[in-house]
Amino acid sequence: MRTKYNKFQPDRNRYMFKIAVQDKDYRQKLANAKLRNIDLPKKNELFSSWLARNATLNFMQTSTFVNKYFAEYRYKLLNRDTDVLVDKEILKNFSERTGVELSLLMQTSIKSYSGYLSEGIRDNTRNNLVSPIKIKGTYNNLYGLKYCPLCLQENNYFKKEWRLAFYNVCTKHKTILLDRCPNCGKQLTITKRKRDLPYFNCWNCGFVYKEAPVQKIPKGSKSCETLNEAMNILNKGYFRFDGNYHYSISYFRIVKHIAKLIFQFGYRKSNVLEKEQELFQTKLRDIECVEKKFLEEIITLKESLVLFTAVFHVLSSRENLERFIKENEIPYHHLIRDLKENDYIPFFYENLVWKYFNGKYSPPYNEVENAIQWMRKNGIEINWTNLRKVLGVCLEARKRPELIELIQNNL
Repeated sequence: MRTKYNKFQPDRNRYMFKIAVQDKDYRQKLANAKLRNIDLPKKNELFSSWLARNATLNFMQTSTFVNKYFAEYRYKLLNRDTDVLVDKEILKNFSERTGVELSLLMQTSIKSYSGYLSEGIRDNTRNNLVSPIKIKGTYNNLYGLKYCPLCLQENNYFKKEWRLAFYNVCTKHKTILLDRCPNCGKQLTITKRKRDLPYFNCWNCGFVYKEAPVQKIPKGSKSCETLNEAMNILNKGYFRFDGNYHYSISYFRIVKHIAKLIFQFGYRKSNVLEKEQELFQTKLRDIECVEKKFLEEIITLKESLVLFTAVFHVLSSRENLERFIKENEIPYHHLIRDLKENDYIPFFYENLVWKYFNGKYSPPYNEVENAIQWMRKNGIEINWTNLRKVLGVCLEARKRPELIELIQNNL
């Protein structure tokens, strides 16, 4: 039987609330005081998790803890993605006030993945392969934070890797992670709690997350194996491909690119993908539902699980990558799409896909005109995207201005 707990209602007669909150002069002193009742960050702990644990340790909600001890961040910290927002300057302030070494606090921020996962983690936009949580007020509005109940039973904190889009299984306990409260289905907001107890619990219904039921990974799945390899690359900062060593940011750039080719462009011929979908009893949605949207924001946990398992397998060797390209008959302009826009195509990938380049073929005006007539006859909507698919080449309006009027006249 699940333990019943009282609703979180701080005692107004306590010293902290009678003196420290009501007395404005003392509140100012409190905002400049050095804290002593502070627990150190655990291994790979998220900043928001560390902050919430220490607020509980001091008998406060996280918002109250920040407002009273770090008044300069009042209404500025918890109403944004805290784990992405905190930088060296903010963490230095926390370090001076709590006595925790700055190097330890630096490892709690998602920004610590800069130079490993991508060239830089930005707090003013979305980041590739980092699951967004989209703060509304001070509550998470998306299911970007995940957890393993068995890990919470062993150690009461949330891990940094649980914010990664491709991290969807616990490699230690061989279980599927959870991304919501199993009792009410609400998103996780670990800086809020409803029950007065030292364990993380749902802000809406008070369910204790560590008591959630777990789902084991089916036998035969490659999810743990491939995830371990990817995390090894992320932690080391480099990987080996075709006998040569490359930086990990190149690897994860292509991980995102292959994921988009599968999920949003429909190149889904992969034995591993088919097997994982069957094992986890899930299927990727049709591309019409997910095209031209930010992948990390719309993909579900199980979709992400089977997708990235397949992606990591594809990138595990040159042979697997070439087999994936040939089986799906991926044209060259799709192989480099979005990569070329930033003038940066990782060398190991460009060196492999270059042989699929057939030269810059630009169809003559009459061929385009015939293609448009065929599209109209077969009920295909006439636009630039469908015209590129029919002709199998990348047509650009800025390079072929004479086609603009032709297409407009046939809309």
